[in-house]
Amino acid sequence: MTQTAENASPQATGPVVCGYDGSRDARRAVAWAAQWARDHGAPLRIISADRAVGRVVAFDETARANVEGAMRDQLAELTQDVDATFSVIADSPVGALIEAGRGASAIIVGSRGLTAREDFAMGSTSAGVVEHATCPVIVITPRTPDTPSGGPVVLAADGSKANDPAAAFAFAQAERRGTSVRAVHTVEVPKLPGASLFDLDTLAESVLAEDEQEVTDALAPHDARHPGVDLELILVVGDPATTIADEASGASLLVTGSRGHGGFAGMLLGSVSRRLLQTAPCAVAVIRPTD
Repeated sequence: MTQTAENASPQATGPVVCGYDGSRDARRAVAWAAQWARDHGAPLRIISADRAVGRVVAFDETARANVEGAMRDQLAELTQDVDATFSVIADSPVGALIEAGRGASAIIVGSRGLTAREDFAMGSTSAGVVEHATCPVIVITPRTPDTPSGGPVVLAADGSKANDPAAAFAFAQAERRGTSVRAVHTVEVPKLPGASLFDLDTLAESVLAEDEQEVTDALAPHDARHPGVDLELILVVGDPATTIADEASGASLLVTGSRGHGGFAGMLLGSVSRRLLQTAPCAVAVIRPTD
């Protein structure tokens, strides 16, 4: 079923923006971005940002042609049959990608690049882009398969208003891919002074039962707009980042909001979302709330 104009994103026809620095993770991100562009009928804009190199090419058209030509050659196999442009920008990678993302349908980045230490699961560029971009950001995690699977779209669902754009995105992607939505809601066993006085498992199960109706009500409008998409609701007690990552095994995409219950308006990326960007077994789409 085709998404209606009422429910379509206003940026749906914008380009797919991808950062490239020559690293293995960045190359995998380009492969994903090229496929995303094909699937969505969007142009692909590949950006390499460096203040020093960017200043050089800004004043020397031959240097610009050489650098952009090298990018094109390195990525030719991945970007064939895609309307792709290659740009070198005199800016920080985060700044360049955020600026390019203002009119984009999505930004796709690798979780680590050449500047990230190997023991850091998430690089500074990907973290900065996720924190500040105004469009959806898809992060290719270290455990993401080289090509998308046909599995369900997993949604980290908490029933909050801030989670609503993520739910809309998840259902739209599932419909486009011809797959289902697996909504995962978790309740963590409380860690408070005196908690040992309670039957924590029973308490968590009780909270989970109360949350079920809230999450179901929050997902109902999206479910109604996409009648061809099967919805599976998973309710589980445990650490949210761990349980959501476990349920995302075999998923084609994991979708999360940037913050949910307990997230302050000024806190752009919640702790659960941040951990999922490090541990998820598939690509993670982070969707900002609209407020």
